Amino acid sequence: MSIPFLWGISVFWIVYGILGILGIQKIPEKYKYKSWTPDYIRMNGMAYLLLGGCWFILGFALRALSLPLLQELGLGLLSALPAVGYGLYADRKTKAWRRQANEEWQRKKQVK
Repeated sequence: MSIPFLWGISVFWIVYGILGILGIQKIPEKYKYKSWTPDYIRMNGMAYLLLGGCWFILGFALRALSLPLLQELGLGLLSALPAVGYGLYADRKTKAWRRQANEEWQRKKQVK
């Protein structure tokens, strides 16, 4: 696994996560302008920040260790688990909000 590539990807996710925490992130139109949208964006931003941070640290670990590619990939998957866990938590917490927004969006499309 290329360490510079891993760091580049992790920096992208860290910056995108910081933008999400600050409330600047691209989301689907049907989720915009709702009372819960800022919370939804911040939760997404936190998940991206976790992913990028874990992969950034993984880059240092892989640089220090000499491992076969399969083990590096396994460590990559393991280091993504905190972000996946938080993403599942955020998905579960926002599911009702998104379902309601989807229903409103469908109704609005049928009226037009």
